[in-house]
Amino acid sequence: MGDAAIWIAVLIGGFGTFMWRALGVAVETRVQEDSPLFNWIGCVAYAMVAGLMARVLLMPGGDLSLQPLTWRAMAFLIALAVWYRSGKSVPIGLVAGVISYALILYFQGL
Repeated sequence: MGDAAIWIAVLIGGFGTFMWRALGVAVETRVQEDSPLFNWIGCVAYAMVAGLMARVLLMPGGDLSLQPLTWRAMAFLIALAVWYRSGKSVPIGLVAGVISYALILYFQGL
């Protein structure tokens, strides 16, 4: 693949990203926070995160697949508990999961 093809792919990807952002800015004043559409979008976002977490937990790829499911499940449960106790803050739950998994690996000697 030549340099021109790479730049074309980057430009197309950037256009797709910014197109959706511009559309979001254009319609953000028309969407009420308590509307069914906004609630549906929130539900879809949570479902996507849950699906990704289930995939990483149950069918991981790469080096993560070399570790036992119990270790991944322990880190997930810790992250879930921290997420719930923190007022359902996704970044805090994510950091808790990463740190707990790193500690599990560290104490296992990996």
